Amino acid sequence: MSTQQARALEPHVLVLDKQQSYKRLEEDALIRVVREECRHFAVHHLPYRLSPVVLGLPGLLLHLFLLAAVHTFERARWMYALWVVCRVLHFCLDAMDGTQARRNGTQSTARHFWDHWVDVMNSAMAVLIVAQLGPRHGVYFLPYILLTATGQLFFYLGLCRYFATGVMRDPYINHLWNYVFCLFLGLSVCIFDVAILEQPAFQLTYALLSLVAFGAGGWSLLQDLVLMYRSPLSSLRFYVRILTAPVLILGLYVTWLRDWSDVFSARALVAIAMSSLAVGVHARQLVNKPPAWLTVECVLFLLVLPLSALPQALQPALHHGLLGVMVLTMVHSMCRYLQAMISQYPEIGFPLVWLPSTHRPVLHTVSNKLAA
Repeated sequence: MSTQQARALEPHVLVLDKQQSYKRLEEDALIRVVREECRHFAVHHLPYRLSPVVLGLPGLLLHLFLLAAVHTFERARWMYALWVVCRVLHFCLDAMDGTQARRNGTQSTARHFWDHWVDVMNSAMAVLIVAQLGPRHGVYFLPYILLTATGQLFFYLGLCRYFATGVMRDPYINHLWNYVFCLFLGLSVCIFDVAILEQPAFQLTYALLSLVAFGAGGWSLLQDLVLMYRSPLSSLRFYVRILTAPVLILGLYVTWLRDWSDVFSARALVAIAMSSLAVGVHARQLVNKPPAWLTVECVLFLLVLPLSALPQALQPALHHGLLGVMVLTMVHSMCRYLQAMISQYPEIGFPLVWLPSTHRPVLHTVSNKLAA
């Protein structure tokens, strides 16, 4: 990369190939076995013409349903069972969609972006779900404050590293997060019922495991920063550009929003704002633009300050209205970015469910660089 390109903060050249040279896998044995079995299933059992795009929808819809359920009804054993199914299903389908895309020639920047957009949205909803499902009192509430504040931050900085280096890591912290917040919590309640959440021994174990997961996340964050430092894009301008928005959002959450009586709205507003940063920096990588200082959703998030000056009786409706506007804006931004990426490779398109009978695999490699 030339000095001129580095000054312009152009993203690292990213080429999507069948060898997945842009990936650096760091998996434990259990995850590796499950992932390979999912890929084997995709190759041997999925219909050849099935679009990989549709594989992202079941997990997305299931997370959305469970998110609505845990904030509408009293906690029940079926929620925890569905929580385990939800996370495992999403992981399995996520392992299959890339294999299916390389198999039938639908790999493209648009599908790549869609895959990561679904991952970020599922991660945001998972944070909001698990914060409602776990113990909610005393010192054991600390992991959930950390979870809301950092859950999407690691995802965002991981995609910033991807922007700067062109290397996508599959960090172990993601698997550890699922072991603690999905399997340990979900399976414990499925076996011993909801009453186990009130047992001090369970609460202490869960809190300690949560802190271990966050400690591993800190180590993963340090690795990301080292990789970015070694990148040709490493500069004060780059770090200021990517860190200004999260510092602003999380600082506002810690000093202002965490004391709201409407806890869910505070967490959801932070999750959406941080998610928009994550998918925004990745989208701009794929359309050859520098990372944005603030996304539209982040600007909308800052409206919590002037809205807080209005009468207290109006606050819940205003918070929910702002959250709805941010979600709709994020979906609109996703569609706009997808249109730009689809136009780059019109011969591949973006088949939603089924490939037409006239479809032929595209043989050339797909890159985010128009001149590649």
